[in-house]
Amino acid sequence: MLIGFIKHNRAFSIVILPVALILLWLHAFLNPVTPLTENACPVYGLLISGIKEYPFIVTLISCMLILCEALLLNFIIEKNEIINTTTYLPALIYILLMGLQPEMFSLHPIIISNLFILLALHKLMQTYRKETAYSGAFDTGFFISLACLFYAPSIVFVLMFWIGLIIIRPFIWREWVLSLLGFLLPFVYLLFVYFWTDKLQTLEQDMLYKTIISTNKSLHTITFSLAGSLQALILLSALFLSSGRFLNDFGKGTVRLRNYLLLLVYCFILALISIILAPEYSIVYLSFLAIPFSVFFTSYLLFAKKGWVAEILFLLLVISIFINQFIP
Repeated sequence: MLIGFIKHNRAFSIVILPVALILLWLHAFLNPVTPLTENACPVYGLLISGIKEYPFIVTLISCMLILCEALLLNFIIEKNEIINTTTYLPALIYILLMGLQPEMFSLHPIIISNLFILLALHKLMQTYRKETAYSGAFDTGFFISLACLFYAPSIVFVLMFWIGLIIIRPFIWREWVLSLLGFLLPFVYLLFVYFWTDKLQTLEQDMLYKTIISTNKSLHTITFSLAGSLQALILLSALFLSSGRFLNDFGKGTVRLRNYLLLLVYCFILALISIILAPEYSIVYLSFLAIPFSVFFTSYLLFAKKGWVAEILFLLLVISIFINQFIP
């Protein structure tokens, strides 16, 4: 079966990634669209304003970013031995999860933010058992801040960093101060740019009222199509089955592995909380979940006792993505 073949053939799985990416994004490249910037952060809006006349380029950038993020996530998992095998399946799962919603095919701000969240997660994990981690603390705060400049609700992941410091490191006050300085630095530059261009009075509106405190927020905006309902059912089933595998990994893992898994659980919880700060209530704003969920779901797929159930679940997920692309 496909999962078993990928598990035991690492060289083949690296071929699967570009093939899956091309098939998944083919419809988007044939029908490129320009992303909406109505509730965009100023840095994201500035980026899109320079390339919005070229929707194909926008789609290509989005595709390449997701591929880079998938490979980065895979690297983080292997580097820190979070899953006890070497495979590109986590990267493949991430690509699939980021393709669940059509909005992701057009450089959604979460795509850019996810890159910086992954970099922050990598820096944070690299501080484990280091005597001092001043540069790691600063870099982590800096990356989370950059994520906020593209998608303001990313600010919830500041808690992930501070929780991570509590979980995997002894308390060193200098590291906490440096993380805060790293987080504030990009905002200082943003403040200077607004001051220099005489737009300081619009900063609060651009960073707060257009992104977090939005008038578009309403529970009535959350709708599920037939394909969306199918996806939700598949993902909930995957979450339920993956939770059992997670408990097994957590109970039998080393202290380091348990710390990393606990950190990913908090990442999952904060990703759920982030929808409260989203400019509108929409399932697309839960795409932050792709990072921790890729890890949990991959672990289940690789080590499921009933392999045929994992294979069917994976196949249904793939089918639901293509249905969602072609059936409104």
